[in-house]
Amino acid sequence: MLRSILHLTWKIPKWLFELLSWGKSFKNNPILGNYWLNRCGLHVFRVLLAHFLFRFRLLLLSPLVSSECRREFINNGYILKENFLPQVQFTRLVEELNKFEGPVREVIEGTTVTQRIFMDFEERKRAPEFQRFVRNEKLDRLMRFCSSKNRPPLFYIENLCNHENVDPRPDPQRDLHADTFHPCVKAWLYIDDTSDKNGSYVYVSGSQRLTWQRLTWEYKESLEACKKGVERASGRYWDGSFRINKEDLDKMGCQVKKLSVPGNTLVVGNVYGFHCRGEALEKSNRMTIWMQARDNPFNPLFTPFPKITAKAFEGVWKKALTRLDRGKVKSGEQRNYYGRLSRLREEETVD
Repeated sequence: MLRSILHLTWKIPKWLFELLSWGKSFKNNPILGNYWLNRCGLHVFRVLLAHFLFRFRLLLLSPLVSSECRREFINNGYILKENFLPQVQFTRLVEELNKFEGPVREVIEGTTVTQRIFMDFEERKRAPEFQRFVRNEKLDRLMRFCSSKNRPPLFYIENLCNHENVDPRPDPQRDLHADTFHPCVKAWLYIDDTSDKNGSYVYVSGSQRLTWQRLTWEYKESLEACKKGVERASGRYWDGSFRINKEDLDKMGCQVKKLSVPGNTLVVGNVYGFHCRGEALEKSNRMTIWMQARDNPFNPLFTPFPKITAKAFEGVWKKALTRLDRGKVKSGEQRNYYGRLSRLREEETVD
């Protein structure tokens, strides 16, 4: 009895904090996952408030980018810029990434082996071309605006090894989904050309907008996510990363776009919009510099000190990753090693 009381004493403040921040798990938080609260509109209210504050912060940060960029991001949900870096700089960056050795986190998703190296300020000291990319003024201003937080993102090297895993399993990245209930940003600088061969990024243009159809769908999905045990439909409802089927997508009238792009293309996407990893038809690689910016959506303000805040956030996230690693490695979900990312030689991709 005493243990239960002490457990609740610690858990209740945590659940309330998540309610007022980025918490999204309908399973792990009984407030967020309460059927009657969501029947009264809790989830939809959080969606509406988060989007209102997001647009408010974007308005305040609008001087950071051109009007063309603002329109593209708000209307389509993503910004695409080919030939982002000068070709000489891009070539040097590719050479550096292919040779770079660092702490790799490797997970299996479907038939794909996903490898990532978290490039915090310490790792970037060993990668001068990567650091030069991070300091690119166009990138800095674009990410500070699109995040709506005036803060540079977290940086990774990401490498997808398609058809490396021969043991079939569900792949959550292949289904159209929204990452969470509020607008937030991920970005990719593509090192490899992308096509059906190695799986292009797929984005549903305009699906980030809060139409009546989208809000109705959010309401319906929040009630599904509250179901328990055998009543819960298959799929990842409980974690707040909702999947959408073709029938519901057709009702919204949005356009699915496959972004097959050449290397040296930057894509910045609002991942509240529906997106997924396209199917790769061949054994192949797809390397990117992967960036993400996610913060408390209910904070109406943004940081006036982007560089200091980014460094502090990197430090906190690095400690959090180390803590998460222990459980994932122990369960066999993740493998950690120090070294290079796996890259197919050209002759291996030819029959």
